[in-house]
Amino acid sequence: MLLRPGVTCEKAIRFLDDLVQGGLNDVRNSVPNFAQPMLAGVEPSKLAGPDLVVTLRQYTEWTATTARQLADVFTDPAVPARLRGEHYSHIVHSPLTPYRTALLLHWELGELATYFMELQNQMRQTVEEYRSYRQRVLVVDANTLLHCQRFDKNPVVSGVRKGPGDAGDPARGGGRDRYQVLLRGQRKIRKRARGVYELLGDVLKGLSTEGRFELHDGTEVKVLRDELGHRRLPNNDDEAVARAAHLQQAIAPRQITVITRDNGMRGKAMTWCLPWDFPPDKYLIPEDGFGAKHREANLASISVDVPEDGDDT
Repeated sequence: MLLRPGVTCEKAIRFLDDLVQGGLNDVRNSVPNFAQPMLAGVEPSKLAGPDLVVTLRQYTEWTATTARQLADVFTDPAVPARLRGEHYSHIVHSPLTPYRTALLLHWELGELATYFMELQNQMRQTVEEYRSYRQRVLVVDANTLLHCQRFDKNPVVSGVRKGPGDAGDPARGGGRDRYQVLLRGQRKIRKRARGVYELLGDVLKGLSTEGRFELHDGTEVKVLRDELGHRRLPNNDDEAVARAAHLQQAIAPRQITVITRDNGMRGKAMTWCLPWDFPPDKYLIPEDGFGAKHREANLASISVDVPEDGDDT
């Protein structure tokens, strides 16, 4: 279940708990009790009918407000839409007796409570599934795999690039950061792609036989699997960043980093509030059109001479 940028699973779980225990419970408690009038031999609609009108107004206002709040938390439009579906129309617009309307409202609110608790359980399972991700996590895109030095030899990917936690920085506590690398991507570029897939085959073999795969420096490599029922986005970059965001939401406050040299991928990562990094030029495979030597030519190709004032016609 993908959440909005900046929203974590823990935050969404707390939100749903407040929703069920707060507003939803308030509406349930306001539904008139028809049992007592019926036991007294009084027509229930004469006593509870006006109260039901108040309850329906409260129910209508609550569903409208809560749907907006849910849309700020969940990316799936089906979540807020659940509040005002077919059941809502029957309750508010069908010509039912007050007694039947109250019964239907009780049933619908109970179903909503169950629905939101199931969402909570899904997110709790996601948090538990990724609880072992205690190190810094890198999500490597296909662009990096295909255009840079092989990932099992690249210091930026394998975790030996100097930085916080490096042995050369004793003020940071010394020792080398351990990383978990998650591999995403499906594009193929002939021989190089075949070579990358040979390396990925070794990773998959290690995962299937031993349940884990480590690079030469101890960096752990994992393949981020989709949950059952997951529907992939049509664009591979969108899908990769969305899955990285899903992981970030599950393991927060621990941080992941998207490793990419692709501008589009970096822009998508920033949209989801995900930090990104890229290997230095020296790790690029030559003749790829990347790096400092291509920057001047690339900028020149989109430059024009701006006429001075009065020269334009």
